[in-house]
Amino acid sequence: MLQCGVVGLCIVCVDHAEQGLGAVSTAAGQVDGLGLALTDSPQIRGAVVLSTCNRVMVLAETATEVCRPGPTLCGLLADHGATVLAQESSVLEGDDAVWRLFRIASGLESMVTGEREIAGQLKRALRFARTQSTVTPLIGHLVEEALRTSRKVATQTRLSAQGRTVVAVGFDLVSQTLDFSGARVLVMGTGSYAGATCAQLRDRGVAEILVHSTSGRAQGFARRHEVTAVDDDRLAPVLAGVDLVVTCRGSGVPALTRQVAARAVEDRAAVAGVDRDLVVLDLAVSGDVEQPVPAGLRVIDLAAIRDAVPASAAAERGEAERIVAEGVHDLAMDLERRRLAPAVVALRDTLSDLVQAELDRLPEDGSIPVDAAAQALRRLAASMAHIPSVRARIASEHGLGDRWLNSLSDVLGIDVEVDEHILDLGGLGLGAMASGDALTCPVTGLSVSDLVPAEDRGQHGVHPMAHDDPHQLRAVQGHRPEDVAHLVTIEETR
Repeated sequence: MLQCGVVGLCIVCVDHAEQGLGAVSTAAGQVDGLGLALTDSPQIRGAVVLSTCNRVMVLAETATEVCRPGPTLCGLLADHGATVLAQESSVLEGDDAVWRLFRIASGLESMVTGEREIAGQLKRALRFARTQSTVTPLIGHLVEEALRTSRKVATQTRLSAQGRTVVAVGFDLVSQTLDFSGARVLVMGTGSYAGATCAQLRDRGVAEILVHSTSGRAQGFARRHEVTAVDDDRLAPVLAGVDLVVTCRGSGVPALTRQVAARAVEDRAAVAGVDRDLVVLDLAVSGDVEQPVPAGLRVIDLAAIRDAVPASAAAERGEAERIVAEGVHDLAMDLERRRLAPAVVALRDTLSDLVQAELDRLPEDGSIPVDAAAQALRRLAASMAHIPSVRARIASEHGLGDRWLNSLSDVLGIDVEVDEHILDLGGLGLGAMASGDALTCPVTGLSVSDLVPAEDRGQHGVHPMAHDDPHQLRAVQGHRPEDVAHLVTIEETR
């Protein structure tokens, strides 16, 4: 669980597997303008909203003062009318949120395991959020790394092979009663699903693709995808003559009303002379076909597609899980490197200052005898060794020598074998002496001995009762870095 003072990542999600398609449909109608609304609050630094036929998800980064990212985000969602996300969702924070994001991006949580449509949807959601300036650097980096991992899953496993997508599984169901070769298909909608639908219809050998939209974008869509646009006044006769209708508008208002559908069924029999049912593949999460449907109309919806999804191979899924775990691990290492970068820069600046100080001592004419150069290098080495040497003395005086040796190995790669402790500092009564003479910060009241966890103080030469004030006995995890730095500064100026 993330604590106060730490950047809070949180995912609130409603999906097909946990809450069901009905909840997903309702939640999808409550997310308009949600990203901007959330980031208007000082508690939310950034947010990305993803809405697909599989799920509705909000990825958010909370401000550092927010101790409980999940409840805070759910409260704001409720305030902005997203009641399904606020009350019925799965809420994940920190590491769990990162894992869920990577699994979603890789298609491991999709209705069709391994499908690639989710990667494009997540990429578009990120792009849209950036246009609204609701993406923080951390959120952007997380999503981009999740998408990078999803590409590895797609190329290194066969989960996405053979067009394993919601559209493809829907067409497989249609093919049980309809031969695509030479068929005429009407697509109702011009969104991302419409584009994917047209591409797959061509792969299946249809004779003609027509597109209709009430938004006025049919003509532009038709030019881009080389299909035929259908105006409103031609919709009825086209419905009577096509072999398949694909609805993917998803606006919450039925693309195919019951009245229009009933007329199409009648016209098929009376005018076109077609005696088979009109098949409609409804890809909209909210349902684009008005219920109840008239006789002569057969609808294949997302629920039917979900039931028909073939099981993924265990070996391929296991490999995908391994790739996702590797991606999360790489992200964690990258974020840790970024966290330590200021310390590395500070180290380099310190060494550069020491070098510059020696350069300033050199003769102005540029000539320097060998002895003078050697002396300058010795001074530089002595300057670089000064601070670690001071830390070694402080550590030895307070029974922290082993910790200093470990730090020397971790930071500089210097491993030194030393003898075992000759005397147990804890048994010499030095702890009591330290209560009066030990280094104590006048601001915080902390001493170097406070760096030792309470249970270890007897082992490191600091008596548990070394302080009269029991409030000064604190575990190392409770100290701020600036407190420790202040103690060291006082020691060096004594």
